[in-house]
Amino acid sequence: MASKPPTGAAGFALGASLRAAAIGLVAFGGLLALQRGLWATAAVLSGVLALVALDLMRSMRSADRTLARFVEGLAAEGYERPAPQAGLRQAHAAMGRALERLAEARAERQRRIDHLEALSDNVAAALLVVDETGQVASANRAARQGLGAQPGPLAAIPALPPVTAARLRALPAGAREIVRLADGRAMLAQAASFAAEGRRLMLISLQSVSGELDAVELKAWQDLVRVLAHEMMNSLTPICSLSESLGERLRDPAADRTGLAEDLEVIARRSQGLMHFVERYRRLSELPKPEPETIRAVELARRLDRLMGPTMREAGVDYASVVTPKALRLRADPELVEQALINLLKNALEAVRGRPGAAVRLGVQLDEERVALVVEDNGPGLPADDPDAVFVPFFSTKDGGSGVGLTLARQVALAHGGRLEHHARPGGGAVFKLVLPG
Repeated sequence: MASKPPTGAAGFALGASLRAAAIGLVAFGGLLALQRGLWATAAVLSGVLALVALDLMRSMRSADRTLARFVEGLAAEGYERPAPQAGLRQAHAAMGRALERLAEARAERQRRIDHLEALSDNVAAALLVVDETGQVASANRAARQGLGAQPGPLAAIPALPPVTAARLRALPAGAREIVRLADGRAMLAQAASFAAEGRRLMLISLQSVSGELDAVELKAWQDLVRVLAHEMMNSLTPICSLSESLGERLRDPAADRTGLAEDLEVIARRSQGLMHFVERYRRLSELPKPEPETIRAVELARRLDRLMGPTMREAGVDYASVVTPKALRLRADPELVEQALINLLKNALEAVRGRPGAAVRLGVQLDEERVALVVEDNGPGLPADDPDAVFVPFFSTKDGGSGVGLTLARQVALAHGGRLEHHARPGGGAVFKLVLPG
């Protein structure tokens, strides 16, 4: 069976080797002819030598051009294809396949980039990517058109007054804050941190909250008026009824006036209840400003254990706290955070009171770059139809509940730049997570 001649890189190498050998043989023959005085033979061999050398040089230049075009194809997004060269058919085919795969990968990457750019340019929020020096690396259409953002210093954006630019630069990752633009518009600023190209970048989003705040404020007022009307009607109805009855009895000289003191006492007691209700609302609207300090999570949990443990045991509730890791620390106002956790623990206690196997757990743990204070119980859980109703001021599922505890806890979280989350506990019950900066 005849052997198949080598092709591709092996064939090219063999051809170059044969040409080099031929050059050597012809040169040797030319030297011999010159030594023997065979001038015509020497001239012919010199011509052959020149032709073989030129052919070898042509082959080398052809291979060089092929490699150069391949590299150029890599730099030109895979569209430059080297022309097939004799002896390099397999190498050319491999180069073509590599360029096609590279072109496909780059096309897919470009499609993703175009998709992300379209998404970012079509959202209402202004998006800014800022580096560690405060330079704007990129901005979406809303930022360019609405804020006048361009690559350069964040403080140079026309729509951002100096105080707002400074506050945006100081935002920690995950924080949310209301800021004002130069024209007075209120914007919700949110910050996120990510790494790219070996440096740390911050993504800042600025979203107009006027329309959203109007809707939220309207709903809040509707909820507040509904609760206030219900609570006040419950108090004023018996007061009005008793007042009318007392007036009639006092105007009629013949009327029996026994029990007047008791009726007046009822009016006074119910009036005091209404005053206490208004006082709760006043306290709710006047939460003090946090004074943060470094808190050892273990010490915070230990104080709450001493405070709430006896109450839990008296109610027959299995209570425990866990801090992970033990050396965890957080930056917050200890009094406000402790009060928020007391409210959450009391709510959990009331939820499980009288239930078999009642249990409440307090956990302090890391949540990405933040600290999560978690209270969970195995009670009946949140209202299935509207779980967010528990955050409406004065809403309560318990008889005689004030409905203020969860609202206060949420205000404490927001005042620290954090949030209060809630979700159903697997197996039944509720979980409340107070997430604060680390």
